[in-house]
Amino acid sequence: MGCARKCFEEGGCCYRCLQIVRWLPVLFVFSILAWAYYAYVIQLCFLTVENAIERSFYLFGFHLFFVLLIWSYCATVFAKLHKPPSQFFLPVEILNDVKNSAGDDKRIAQILQRYAAQEKLPIRMRSYDGGGQFLRYCPKCHCLKPDRSHHCSMCGQCILKFDHHCPWVNTCVNYHNYKFFLHFLGYGIALCLFGFLTDMQYFIRFWKNDIHEGRTDVGKFHMLFLFFVSGMFSLSLGGLFFYHLYLVARNRTTIESFRPPMLSAGEDKHAFNMGIRANFRQVFGPRPLFWFLPVYSSEGDGVTVDCSSYQTLPFEMTCILPDEPTADVPADVIFTKPSMHTATDSSSTPLSNSNISPGSGMV
Repeated sequence: MGCARKCFEEGGCCYRCLQIVRWLPVLFVFSILAWAYYAYVIQLCFLTVENAIERSFYLFGFHLFFVLLIWSYCATVFAKLHKPPSQFFLPVEILNDVKNSAGDDKRIAQILQRYAAQEKLPIRMRSYDGGGQFLRYCPKCHCLKPDRSHHCSMCGQCILKFDHHCPWVNTCVNYHNYKFFLHFLGYGIALCLFGFLTDMQYFIRFWKNDIHEGRTDVGKFHMLFLFFVSGMFSLSLGGLFFYHLYLVARNRTTIESFRPPMLSAGEDKHAFNMGIRANFRQVFGPRPLFWFLPVYSSEGDGVTVDCSSYQTLPFEMTCILPDEPTADVPADVIFTKPSMHTATDSSSTPLSNSNISPGSGMV
């Protein structure tokens, strides 16, 4: 049993084989793109289209979208995965206190609360365990999770503004490559639609056997298959692309669309919605020149997150429970939470005078 476990640990033979297998979907995507290039440029443009002006237009449009697609796809795949800043990782002495307090969630909550207050970590989100009273702690990375971050078991680390792990890019879609991922989907649709529409008339003529009687069956196969593949991928990529545009407009991640973020007063699906314009600017940046180019231009750092919810307060105001023993807690990190009522949402629950005590909630 111990030997099998070591094989799956980092550096083991099974682990290395899994790392190779994970690149197969990426190789498949590149293979499809290489075939599509051959089918469109060689089979359609050079061996089928006879009009020089029409051929030039087809080649220009195809190469424009093809280059942007490859660029955005590579930017998504090879974007560096950034870990949370060092201050979110527990020092050795704090980590030892957490380990020695295993099983005592209340004690762990106080330890993590005290450390977060001393470091002034900008944390608003809470763990789902404990009804919003525990800070989110990753037992694998031994760090407090920044808002909107989650641990990815495939990548083996906590990911800033985690959206989902995508096997087709062999990485996590996250804060640092989300814009590239949207470009990949958008330019993928543009390329597929361009190929679908420009190939349509020749597909119909081939189907009726009304063109190039001397063409081989292999050449006809490329033309017919190109039509079906481009149409199929247009539909599949289109659904995913417009779904993510909806998420951008609402400032949600995929994981947050299934379960709203937990704040100090409960779940709130509108926690980070700053308005459509501001939401899009967070992803694409403030300069329109870079909106359509796969270059990094997103706002912020992925750690400090703007929050629009009235159901939470700045972290510095929600540190230590007033009824907890505080003999070993510095006086400058002891706060009380004032009562606050939401005027704009009648369904909101007033915040009580008890403070939030983060614990060992593992999300």
